[in-house]
Amino acid sequence: MNIFSMLCCHLDRFLLIVLLVIPDCSSFSVSNRNHPTPKPKILPITTRHEEPTILSLSNIFTHEEVDDILQLVESSALNPTSTYQEDVFSIEAWDAEDVILRKIVQPLLDDGTIPPNHSADSAEKEAALRSFVYAVTNHPDRIAQDDIIVGANIIQRREAIERWKSDEGLSIMKLSMDYDMMKEEGDTLDIDWDVISLGKRYEVPPELLDKIEHVIPTVLNGGTSWTTTDATIVKYQEGDLQVPHIDPCDATLLICLQPCMEGGSTCFPLLDPPRRLENARGDGYLFFSSQATFFSSQATGRERNVLSLHHGGRVVKGDKIVMQLMLEYNGNGDEDLQRNLMSKQVVRN
Repeated sequence: MNIFSMLCCHLDRFLLIVLLVIPDCSSFSVSNRNHPTPKPKILPITTRHEEPTILSLSNIFTHEEVDDILQLVESSALNPTSTYQEDVFSIEAWDAEDVILRKIVQPLLDDGTIPPNHSADSAEKEAALRSFVYAVTNHPDRIAQDDIIVGANIIQRREAIERWKSDEGLSIMKLSMDYDMMKEEGDTLDIDWDVISLGKRYEVPPELLDKIEHVIPTVLNGGTSWTTTDATIVKYQEGDLQVPHIDPCDATLLICLQPCMEGGSTCFPLLDPPRRLENARGDGYLFFSSQATFFSSQATGRERNVLSLHHGGRVVKGDKIVMQLMLEYNGNGDEDLQRNLMSKQVVRN
């Protein structure tokens, strides 16, 4: 079975990989916010690909507006998102988790409750986790509820690692256009997990969300029929990337606040030909992860478009900052919704 076929077979399962999980939380509706009226300006929209629809939006924000946004970002104590696990491949994160697990089970180690063959002091890689599982399984009354939740999250993250290293996960990883993260193992290509470092995601502060959500009704037909289900700021340092994935939403608005000096393109490896889209300050991309038929009045359910699979290319030089809004369509249906957006200019009021 080739890589594309394998991807199609296992895509539904991998939409639930931790990197892609969206929380059950209150959404931000673009229709119920009072936004200041900015100075009108033209937003040129250029079609980069028709199906899935990928649109390039120029001048979403002026350089002065980007400066204001970046100042707000830098002055705010940004909260890391709790719904993504960018450190899933991080050795440092693994070591930090082991410290946490040992601290949780230390009282049971001190009084001999945990036998030597389950000791967290062993040099074995999973020793701390094994002690925790033993303690929770055999002495749950001695582990605080909050600590059980912490341990469960650690287990979930490590299970995500194993899913990525499975045959299906490797097939998806090998779709990446960052070929330098692959290495030859005999006659086959394998992933060099030690070189993978992912960009870090943060929640968009509410005051910043107020500044950007008014763009959505302008860019999208029936703008008030769209809801922002997730809003994040992603910071990349040199060497950081994002793994191939499909966004669990109908459309994604990706706005570049700070482009890096080299690398860091937004890649769509399954398109023919594959595309590397460069990021420019104040510009952005709007792309649709749901099949175009979903937006028609005859649609009966969401179906993700496999070809919308994408990833953030490795940052080779400099730092990169982007803002990502995941959007869900809850309107009555407009079969020309995407087609009408192509090759036009809109006035941002």
